[in-house]
Amino acid sequence: MALQDLTPQLRTRLRKVEWVVVLFLAGAVVVALVGLGFFIKTTGDKRGWWVKQVPYYTYLRDGSSVKVGTPVKMLGFTIGEVVQIDTAPDDSWHRSEGFNVFVRFLVRDPYQGYIFTDSKLKVSGMPIDIAGGNFLEVTRSQGLGIPTTALATNVPGGRALGVLWDKYAYNLGRAEVTNFIRYDPVTPDDKGYFLRTEVTGDLIGELTLLVPKIREAFTKPGGLGDLLFPTNLSSRFDRPGGLGEIIIPSNLGAALTVTLTNLNAQIGGIGSLVSNLDATVPPLLTNLNSTLPPLVTQVNRQIQGVGPLVSNLNTTLPGTLVEVERTLGTVRSNTLPAVDGVLTNSSEFVGGLKRHWLFRGAFKTNAPAKGR
Repeated sequence: MALQDLTPQLRTRLRKVEWVVVLFLAGAVVVALVGLGFFIKTTGDKRGWWVKQVPYYTYLRDGSSVKVGTPVKMLGFTIGEVVQIDTAPDDSWHRSEGFNVFVRFLVRDPYQGYIFTDSKLKVSGMPIDIAGGNFLEVTRSQGLGIPTTALATNVPGGRALGVLWDKYAYNLGRAEVTNFIRYDPVTPDDKGYFLRTEVTGDLIGELTLLVPKIREAFTKPGGLGDLLFPTNLSSRFDRPGGLGEIIIPSNLGAALTVTLTNLNAQIGGIGSLVSNLDATVPPLLTNLNSTLPPLVTQVNRQIQGVGPLVSNLNTTLPGTLVEVERTLGTVRSNTLPAVDGVLTNSSEFVGGLKRHWLFRGAFKTNAPAKGR
């Protein structure tokens, strides 16, 4: 059906519905765009897209404790995240230091202003994602070092933010260390400043390295295992003034000897009592065996005498009960008719008295009073 075939009223209503649909779709698009903008803004604030970020790096023994996106925290605040994980250069210095994995992370402005050369880095948290996972924790400066960020020193007339030259980190403690103080401009590919980790690995990795050390401490000659469980432990117990005499002194040993002697004597007395019981119990049992059979025979004889009495009762008692029942029936048949006749005659006699003119007044009853 064409739109021209509709009435003017229906065409007007249809146009209104179309405008409502158009406004609804426009509102939905606006809400979606606002939500997308809010999501981008929140994500950017969380990841530092809108602020200046300063690069730092460190080395770990292995990369099992961190991954790209692992948060970097300071004083409980998230100040950045890990952006790169790679293998460290294979040279003698990295191998001797146990630096096997290169980790680069970014710190958002203004938190880099709290990181000085005396700040430390450590791997914290639990190696389980459900428990929060691991994170890199940077300690705040104690005021004993120099800033890791400042205005770039090799940019003439510029106000660019610079990061401390990483060569300074390798030369801390040297007399000419001040020669390496230089702040280079922050660039996207810059490694940044090197922060040494206090614990180069997670908790499980540290326990893995600790177990062989404990095993060695217990197994090596003269170690902890030999101290706790020496091979000459018996001689240490038995020799005068040894461990056995310390645990059980000589006077305590003498007292224990006397106590054990008395206990042995008491045990001997118990043995004599048991021997006496062995001598007296068999004759007692023999006497019981000789006296019990006649007693049982006498009791059995008495029980047999009761048997005929019970038999006589069983034969005479039924006949006696039958005779008693017959007598009761005779009394019932002779007595009840006589009593019934007496009651009948008495009733007729009283009825005759009620009808006689002389005694009729004696049986009259007062009529109920009539209501007024």
